Amino acid sequence: MIHYTKINCLRNAFILPCSFLLTFLIPLSVLHAQVLNLDREVTADSLKKKYSFAGTFFLSSDKQKNNLLDVSGNLEFNRIFKNKYVLISLFRSDAVFNGDQMIQNEGMCHLRYRDNDHRKLSTEIFAQYQWNGAWGMIFRNLYGSNLRVKIFEKEHRDLYGGIGGFYEIERWDWRGVKSELIPLEAKNIAREMWRMNTYLKASAKLSKNIDVSATSYLQFPMNDQFFLPRWYMETNLFINATGNLSFVLHWDHLRDLNRVVPIDDFFYTFSMGIQLTL
Repeated sequence: MIHYTKINCLRNAFILPCSFLLTFLIPLSVLHAQVLNLDREVTADSLKKKYSFAGTFFLSSDKQKNNLLDVSGNLEFNRIFKNKYVLISLFRSDAVFNGDQMIQNEGMCHLRYRDNDHRKLSTEIFAQYQWNGAWGMIFRNLYGSNLRVKIFEKEHRDLYGGIGGFYEIERWDWRGVKSELIPLEAKNIAREMWRMNTYLKASAKLSKNIDVSATSYLQFPMNDQFFLPRWYMETNLFINATGNLSFVLHWDHLRDLNRVVPIDDFFYTFSMGIQLTL
């Protein structure tokens, strides 16, 4: 069953990249997270500077019966160490307001420590905190580790893979469930489990100003539901306009066959925006 989350095409946006200097004050020591392979997630690969910062911001306002306001953004801060490892911290948020009512509230904070594309084999550790009010996900915490494999690394393209595991803690309510499927005495549901994590990440520089990446991974429950995995895929196309300014086309989809509550098992998002890199 397909659920259309949103299409952010050609937003009538007021791009305010300087506002990210304030948002940057968000603590970067969050130790709860979702599993993402953050190569070329926001900034183009590979990281060359000791520090790097990138932000994308969208603000859309439409006057219907009420004022419809959509505010979303991405932030990424990276710190490269002398041992050729990099600490990546990522924040994403998307909120939609219909008058005084919030009809969408989702986001995540992610922290990852990994090799900066130098070693054939390396370990990476990660943690994430995630929420999604439209689904009914109050929160999802997870933390784990992967073995990261450099399959090949060329001047304008690369391919990486990984396998590992993580521990996942979730709490859900019933806001995203159709009314006829909600039990009479519905209560919040908590679930904890180990998952096996596998991923493939490919990226390429198509021309001097066009950079593309795609990451696909499967996460298998380590229990009797092993063959009901979660599949996530994300693709980003960066079109460089100036040294620090790029246009971004983003696509991601999620197929989860082992939902905590009976909501749709397939979601996707397509968006277009502008990215500032410092």
